[in-house]
Amino acid sequence: MNWLYVIISKIIILVLFLTNNAFAGGTEVSRQNNMILFSNDKTVNFSTRTTSFNIKDDLFASDNQTVVKKLSIFSAAFKSSYSENISYAFEMYEPMAVTLQYPSGVKAQLRSQALSLTGKYNFSGSGFGIVAGARQLTIKRSTLNIGAALGDMTTTPDSGIGYVAGLSYEVPAIALKVLLTQAPGIDIEVPTTVVGSGTVSQPTFTTLEFETGIAENTLLYGSIHQGEHASAQVKLKGVGAISSFEDGEKYNIGIGRKFSDKLSGSLSYTTEEGTSATGTSLLSPTNGTDTYSLGLNYSTETTDITFGYAMSVYGDKAVTQLIGGNPFTGNFKNNDATTVGLRIKFKLP
Repeated sequence: MNWLYVIISKIIILVLFLTNNAFAGGTEVSRQNNMILFSNDKTVNFSTRTTSFNIKDDLFASDNQTVVKKLSIFSAAFKSSYSENISYAFEMYEPMAVTLQYPSGVKAQLRSQALSLTGKYNFSGSGFGIVAGARQLTIKRSTLNIGAALGDMTTTPDSGIGYVAGLSYEVPAIALKVLLTQAPGIDIEVPTTVVGSGTVSQPTFTTLEFETGIAENTLLYGSIHQGEHASAQVKLKGVGAISSFEDGEKYNIGIGRKFSDKLSGSLSYTTEEGTSATGTSLLSPTNGTDTYSLGLNYSTETTDITFGYAMSVYGDKAVTQLIGGNPFTGNFKNNDATTVGLRIKFKLP
């Protein structure tokens, strides 16, 4: 079932790259693609996506303008094999981002970059393997404003190191691949104007992913992605936590179909259950997400080109802020986002 590897390479942009977050369950916007280690090919991949948000309320937003601005991110990866039992991948991606901007001046503009090196060792004849790797996370120059009293605060870029480890299992005859990984969190203390310093944290993630053939030219895939966001709040020296992220799980299920030797497509559904319909932080204006994705891939002997589209629907949330000592509540309702993506994969000799 070598053709299934072809479909697998097409759906990555949908499963990992098109789904997005609006900060209820943390700042994650993309994640490391460890499933690429199962591929038999030597490849270079480039991906880009742009998400347009429509997140508004009846109080804090004005002039019918979304409070989460457009987000464009880019990723690149190189995958190869050292031997029949050892494969490895280098990746560059943006795991965390925030593009919040309220008319009052309250804002959070955060960007990041991660570099990772991950390898997989297969135990001969058993189907089992182990995965291990390291990653460097850099918080880029960012801007935060939580109210007029402190004004704009700017961070100086800084980095932290983390690792990932896991177990794999595969049955090539039915194109079954299962991968369980855990990536402990990274805390980065960044120099910050006005208050001196702040802490931005990437939470601990545990991810279970699978792919399997279910019929001729048809692949079923899915994942469970759990993030411990509650222990990864944004903190300021002398102020404390200014976010109210909550632990969450994302569930994904999808199907890929090969239509011809050159054309394949996929459909998937991703959901993150809401945790609270009320809150006190303007950094968390949504409550859960449902994302519907589709993609189309065109393949040649040397290149794969994948186009993707996703629609995300966010759960409603009421956010209460104290203004002049009095509580005011903004109701964020009927909000959504659309994402378009492109991935180009070059197959190397």
